[in-house]
Amino acid sequence: MVAAALLGVQPASAHGRLGAAEGRCRLFIGPDIMNFTGYTPDASKSEFCEDIPATGRMIMVLDDEQPELRDMKIEIRIVKDVGSEEKENENLDAVTVAYREPRLYRTGTVNFEHDFPEPGYFVGIVTVIGDHGERWVSRFPFSVGKTFMRTLPVYILLTLGVFALFVIYLRHRKLAPVAPVKPLAPPEDPEPHDPAATPAE
Repeated sequence: MVAAALLGVQPASAHGRLGAAEGRCRLFIGPDIMNFTGYTPDASKSEFCEDIPATGRMIMVLDDEQPELRDMKIEIRIVKDVGSEEKENENLDAVTVAYREPRLYRTGTVNFEHDFPEPGYFVGIVTVIGDHGERWVSRFPFSVGKTFMRTLPVYILLTLGVFALFVIYLRHRKLAPVAPVKPLAPPEDPEPHDPAATPAE
């Protein structure tokens, strides 16, 4: 009853996101959270959170943290990133590369597999549909085989920053006054030695 009451006060449509929290990759959808795990079994055994490092077969696993999600239908769609949600909705079927119709997952685990033959930029869309009009949508952009291109702007900014600091250092060094060098004084001649002044033994 309490869960039903809480669901009733949620907005009919809500957006979420994908991100790392507490050392885990999580999908925030509506008021709930799903743990996200993605990996490419044919390319690497390492897991990824957002960007897929290589093309090929991808396996995505979503685990419910809240039991209420097991009584709600979950829809999964992957579309090409066309720049905006409005442009995407103009012809959703044309930009869709993978789709699974809404269904119940009583075990709380969603397994989704797809093969990406070519690199590119995509948007994952997970929609949760409830019996009381709830419709929670979580969208997360990701890339396939474009990890270096994603981080390239960061490397460019770091390089420009180091170069700017080097230029500032050279300019400061050039403008800094140089202290005059004092000439060394010639050594003093030693006093002549008078043998007569030496007492005889």
